[in-house]
Parts: sequence; C-alpha cells; structure tokens
Amino acid sequence: MTYKEITDDGVWIIPAERYKTKRAHFVPLSKAALAMIAAQQKFNDCGYVFPSNAKKPFSRSGKSKARLDNAVLKTMRKQEKNGAKVEQLPNWTLHDLRRTAKTLMVRAGVRPDISERVLGHVIAGVEGTYDRNSYADEKRDALEKLAAMIERILKPLPSKVVTLEHRAKAQA
Repeated sequence: MTYKEITDDGVWIIPAERYKTKRAHFVPLSKAALAMIAAQQKFNDCGYVFPSNAKKPFSRSGKSKARLDNAVLKTMRKQEKNGAKVEQLPNWTLHDLRRTAKTLMVRAGVRPDISERVLGHVIAGVEGTYDRNSYADEKRDALEKLAAMIERILKPLPSKVVTLEHRAKAQA
C-alpha cells in the first residue's frame, strides 16, 4: 500500500498492474484502518504505508515477516505470563489474514456476496457479467463491521457484561 493509492475520501485504490485480477480494486477503508495508517511513521524517501526496514514494501516472507512473527510470539508469551492460555505460533502466511477477514465478516453479519467483493474476488456467471455496481457503501459497511469485530476480540467486554444480541439469543 502506498500513500498515493489512498484517496482523500479514504478509499484505497489498488492499481490493476499490482492486483491479481489485473483490474483496479477499490477498498473503502474503515475508520480504524485510516487511523492506523495515519499513525504510521513516514519516511521522506519512501511512499509505502507499511515498509520494511529497507523502505521497500512489506513482503510475505523474509525479514519483514520474520520480525512480525517474532513480535506476535513476544506478545503471546506476555499474555501467557498474565495467565492466558497460549498455543505455539502457528505456521501462517499473510494470506491467512484474508481468510480470517472473510470468516469475521460472516460472523459480523456481512452478506457473503459483499465480503467476496471486499476481498476483490471476481464474481462469476451472469451476476458477474451484468451487475456492475461498485457496492462502495456496502463494502465500507462490511469493513466497519470487520473493524468492530476485531475490536471486540482485542478488547472483550468484562465477563459480567452481556450484549443485547447475546441476551436475546439466550432468551429465544
């Protein structure tokens, strides 16, 4: 992701030459994602939002990924010392984040066809041929729901607090 690819209204436009479908992909970023981007340290001679130490794009392997794995493992060990049950760091790839996003969007109530569009999957068949809507509002809503789901995972409610949704399901 480069800063030039982010529009003033918070849409990340991944250029066709860098995207797997060879078509530009439009991602309306959530408020949480925009805040994370705004918090990144900028280097004068580097346009990447999440660069490696070499001021190159973050890659799925090599030193950048190894540093991320080490940071995750360090956080997991810290949680373990605080009493949390922690498993070993799984063998994972950056692509697993896409699978996780899809799963969490489904859990958050996002329609499957919208989550597919968020992920930039080509919609097959007649629907893909004739439906040319950008679904920008639906995609932005899906990513806001994803951000809220991640926030609830990272900062769960105190154990005695019950959400209205959970209470309604329990009473049903």
